Amino acid sequence: MKPSESLGVAIVTGASSGIGEATAARLARRGFRVVAAARRIDRLEKLAKELSGEGAEVMPVSVDLARADETDRLVEETVSAWQRIDVLVNNAGYSPASANEQLERDDVRHIFDVNLFSQLQLAGQVTPIMRQQGGGRIVNVGSMAAGVAAPLAVPYSATKAGIEAASQCLRLELAPWKIDVSLVIPGFVTTEVFDNAREQGQSLREDPANPYRELMFDLDRFADQQLKRALSPDDVAQSIEDAAVSKRPRAIYYAPRAGRFQRGFLGLIPERMRDRLLLRLYTGGRWSHPG
Repeated sequence: MKPSESLGVAIVTGASSGIGEATAARLARRGFRVVAAARRIDRLEKLAKELSGEGAEVMPVSVDLARADETDRLVEETVSAWQRIDVLVNNAGYSPASANEQLERDDVRHIFDVNLFSQLQLAGQVTPIMRQQGGGRIVNVGSMAAGVAAPLAVPYSATKAGIEAASQCLRLELAPWKIDVSLVIPGFVTTEVFDNAREQGQSLREDPANPYRELMFDLDRFADQQLKRALSPDDVAQSIEDAAVSKRPRAIYYAPRAGRFQRGFLGLIPERMRDRLLLRLYTGGRWSHPG
């Protein structure tokens, strides 16, 4: 698609792999000028080269979203290059897969900086730009973890619950300026997230004194089972694309759609019963809730 036919400018964070990479590719092929943002510049440059060969326009930007100044720079470079921002896809995020007691305060702060604070900062930065343009789209990538509890995911789940609540508030806050806010909630997706979490937690898995060691193995087995029927990153990217281009984007997109009913069903179960059910699911009944 020629630049004159561009649908606008889209920022996609976490674009070096997984959902972010698939989203950047989809939006670029759809006709957006895409700013692909992540830390791994080599992967971003490879993606940009591949897409430019198809006639798309992609600008790779290496950025550490844990830093406020780097997050500022992402928006500044986008506006400097293309003078506008029409879509923001807040996708970057990670989970260390450690127990709460095994995380230092700085570890938790870093997770919040990447998964939540950078997303709120970016949303705040693009708001006046979109308002001046007459509208725009903000698409936040949440997680089933925001509403379905899991052990060894305390800060991750908290950040995803935070971006879910923030999305609901932003929809009301930004509605007067035709800035639509959508939340995309994926289920299990075949990305590097699980492998990265396992790699980061390898020392804990090898430590016989770690009280959570067997639970970590249980969760590994559970994840392996779920990944056998998991979505591809492109499946989720399709929902993000829909949120970016639909005339009337939904407030929430579940990927897969069955996730809405699964989460709704769990919400109807009394808390103690739900805890027992989830622990049985995660550990095969080896762990039980004291209640």
